[in-house]
Amino acid sequence: MMKKSFMLAAMLFLGITATSAQEIRDMFGTDQKGEIAYGVRAGLNISNIGGKYGPAQDLDLNSRVGFQFGGVVDLPITNGFYVQPGLLFTTRGAKEEIGGYKDKYRPMYLQIPVLGSFRADVSQSVNVQVNVGPHFAFGLGGKEVYDDGETTEKIPFFGKSTDDEGHFGAKRFDFGLTFGAGVTFKEHYYVGIAYDLGLVNMAIEDEWGKEAKFHNRNFSIQIGYNF
Repeated sequence: MMKKSFMLAAMLFLGITATSAQEIRDMFGTDQKGEIAYGVRAGLNISNIGGKYGPAQDLDLNSRVGFQFGGVVDLPITNGFYVQPGLLFTTRGAKEEIGGYKDKYRPMYLQIPVLGSFRADVSQSVNVQVNVGPHFAFGLGGKEVYDDGETTEKIPFFGKSTDDEGHFGAKRFDFGLTFGAGVTFKEHYYVGIAYDLGLVNMAIEDEWGKEAKFHNRNFSIQIGYNF
């Protein structure tokens, strides 16, 4: 009796699993193009830097508004699944204000996302997608801008200080994860959101010490056009 019950339960489980798998395949079984395609992207960034100066000194910075633009390539792997590499120019950073003192951190990066993109048609003209994957970023430049109300000082954001010039003390290379979702209308017009979670500690140890941990954070609203 127990053996028959187990077999019945197993068959029922396999039947539900097969049905669910079929529904998933049906959902992601079609997409707008199904071939290699190219797109351009632009967006609004809301960036911050998270972490801490030391064991008992968490960063308490305000977000900074910036922008991004670049291009992506859609590489179809199977029905409903693409790999989407891209190349983006993007700003990052943060700002803080203590009393009459203002500090703005304005780095700029060349970012290369390599995202897995799951897609499904919800109508003949609307396609939704969920994106996740790593990104690599290389610091191109940028400044820390310090203003005490009387004078303004600008120093490079990346690199270590020298005898001739002070630097903020951030590493140029960053690596992290990107999570996002979007909608494509009429095969060409894209609107989406994304969140970039930096995993590399940006703080150069010689500048900040072993306890400092700085990480890029960025939320973006994107629009685009697919060719």
